Amino acid sequence: MKYRPEIDGLRMIAVMAVIIYHAEFAWKDGFLLEGGFFGVDVFFVISGFLITTLIINEYQTTSRFSLKRFYERRARRILPALFAVMLVSLPFGWIYLLPDQLIDLSKSQIASLLFGSNFYWLKSLQEYGAESGLLKPFLHTWSLAIEEQFYIFFPLLFVSIYRWRKNRCTIAILSTGFLISLFIAEWLTPRNPSASFYMLYSRLWELLAGGIAANILYFHPQKSKDTLLNKIMPVIGLFLIGYAISLTDLNLSNYNHPGFITLLPVVGTILIIWFANGKDLISRLLATGLFVSIGLISYSLYLWHYPIFAFGRVLDSSPTTSIKLGWIFLTFILSLSSYFLIEQPFRNKKAVSLRTLMVSASLSLAVIGGISFYWLQNDGFKNRLGYLDAVIEPSKPIWVTLNGKDCHSGGAGGRPRFDIWDSCIFDYYPGHKYLVIIGDSHAAQLSENLRLLAIENELNFIQITEGGCPHILGEKGGARHCQDRASQVLSFLEKFPNATIVYSARIPRYMEQSLFDNEEGDQEANYRLVDKDKIIKDYPERANALLETLNGWKNAGHTLVIVYPVPEQGFRVDSKLFAIRPIIQSESQLPDLSTSYEVYNERTKSSFDVLDLIAGDNIFRVYPDKLFCDEKTERCYASRGSQIYFGSDNHVSPLGSRLIVMEAAGELGLKIPNWDD
Repeated sequence: MKYRPEIDGLRMIAVMAVIIYHAEFAWKDGFLLEGGFFGVDVFFVISGFLITTLIINEYQTTSRFSLKRFYERRARRILPALFAVMLVSLPFGWIYLLPDQLIDLSKSQIASLLFGSNFYWLKSLQEYGAESGLLKPFLHTWSLAIEEQFYIFFPLLFVSIYRWRKNRCTIAILSTGFLISLFIAEWLTPRNPSASFYMLYSRLWELLAGGIAANILYFHPQKSKDTLLNKIMPVIGLFLIGYAISLTDLNLSNYNHPGFITLLPVVGTILIIWFANGKDLISRLLATGLFVSIGLISYSLYLWHYPIFAFGRVLDSSPTTSIKLGWIFLTFILSLSSYFLIEQPFRNKKAVSLRTLMVSASLSLAVIGGISFYWLQNDGFKNRLGYLDAVIEPSKPIWVTLNGKDCHSGGAGGRPRFDIWDSCIFDYYPGHKYLVIIGDSHAAQLSENLRLLAIENELNFIQITEGGCPHILGEKGGARHCQDRASQVLSFLEKFPNATIVYSARIPRYMEQSLFDNEEGDQEANYRLVDKDKIIKDYPERANALLETLNGWKNAGHTLVIVYPVPEQGFRVDSKLFAIRPIIQSESQLPDLSTSYEVYNERTKSSFDVLDLIAGDNIFRVYPDKLFCDEKTERCYASRGSQIYFGSDNHVSPLGSRLIVMEAAGELGLKIPNWDD
């Protein structure tokens, strides 16, 4: 197949867009290249084009297609560099990751080895209190999994169609698959954005777009005499790609990705592949030495950048621009090394035989899989935490305890589904009392201690929580499934009259529509500036939605305990403590971690203003700032000596949870359980 340097130039644009996007360089009111993730879509189109061209070329030349040879080429291209990155990441994971993070790393590596990391991320990123994806070293392998799954089924299907109808119906069949997958993506994204983002069936159309272009160009090459098209179309294509990757978060919030908006980079890539002929302006630009050189190492760049960025953020939750530039520099150094020392030798059959490839791959699989499985079997080796092992442990949600029996109602990570609650809840007893926790991951952190409180006081316990879902009616800007769940709560609660509801959610995140900056050098992962004028303009709508929700529960006759906002940190408490070397072995080594009480008051003012409007005899209030903040020092403490109140940047630890639940119990006049039992 004729080498086309402009395709390597396209790879350069794609990988640099992704790297800059993941680095999150501050720019005006957001980040530089907020649409940089579209670079992955450019890669998908290129992969579909090259793979289909290789298949057609081999079949046309030899009248047959060798699956063995195809998979060997894919293995040589993908596996050696991937295994190298995974092996290098293992010791860094052991040294720097907390037990839950080490477990996550182990599971993600095993999933990557099985070409199924997109399935793993679809599940794990929806669990309670899931930390930022920026801290997960192998999150980016979801795109590799999609390509690997495509490589498994597409050659077989394509060759079967091709043998049957040659080129006469192939394009029509591929185009049908393209349209079906595109409309699935557009339909599914607003309903289940995670599934649409991570699954092959909603990404297939991007790969098929490249396959369709390969078919057309192989049998109907673009004619050099079409000078006007050859000059104009690549310019339009590059403009579409550039426009897509420069879109702001505000622009993108109005569209579905993947979906019709994703046509921008897909069509742009196709126009360049189709019409660039080596002589036009865009071809000459993309074929320059710098573009091609970076494009050649784009695979290694893609593999290395995310683990480097993730481990970097684990060590420094608020990296400066210079630190991020250092990450990128290290990415290039490691990528050049792996390209020349690993990628090139393994792709050369004369340098590395098939036997050597298989032996190397088998050993890598054994080491990576064995170590990952060993870490999983030992629950992330909590004893590595030193003293922190005794004080930091994630809460374990229990979803329902009715009549003394625990019942898990389905869904991952504590996400009960309303459509199967009836099969879970086996009896309703009129006159029985119920303690119900409702909210997002903040509520989930209280669930276990509330369950113990319910048992102590002979109450039935029900948990209705989901991470990222505050269960507010008409939640502005929230995911559709969260809005659906909020509307289902009222009718569901009709089965449990006169229940006591404990409501806890990250209301400042909802009211301010922004993540947290503690104004002392620490910002929450994914933090970005917001349009304050627009936020203020939308306050009444959000406030009314919150009031309608809570008043609805109150007016239905339920007792309501409102847990006011907890102090946010802007940094992960457990990571900051674990990063101290040597590892903390005694109370005397524990520092005090805190943030400004003034910043807390400013951040939560709009939340307090709304929550204070909820009035009635059956309304009780719990103020976490009274537990964790000190007016004398004007600080809100995440940890104070051996008293560690928070595990992550805004989720309370088991101790913090217990203190809040004790306050709620005092308001309700309930007996406190023996927490040590």
